[in-house]
Amino acid sequence: MAQHRIIGTRQESFGEPRVHSHVVIVATEKVAGYSKQWTITQVYNAMDQGDTFFTHGEKSQQDAAVEKYRCPLCDEKTLRSAATAVTDNNLDSLPACR
Repeated sequence: MAQHRIIGTRQESFGEPRVHSHVVIVATEKVAGYSKQWTITQVYNAMDQGDTFFTHGEKSQQDAAVEKYRCPLCDEKTLRSAATAVTDNNLDSLPACR
């Protein structure tokens, strides 16, 4: 079981039934400086194996857990920050990864 700090996201627009965005890629950083980009499927598989994902706010110095989330609008799998997230550790506030 490993912990992965998410440092960036890639979001894409989905159009049905109305236009909205989802996280489709996350970038993580490990203590040793190794970074990796993950698809939602890879994150879900890692979570199913016991890995956890989180964000960290530089300003707030608070961590927020990242959870599996199925969009109620289009039924696509995506991710969301836990309800305890604050502005600077929310997935939507992280920089875009390429």
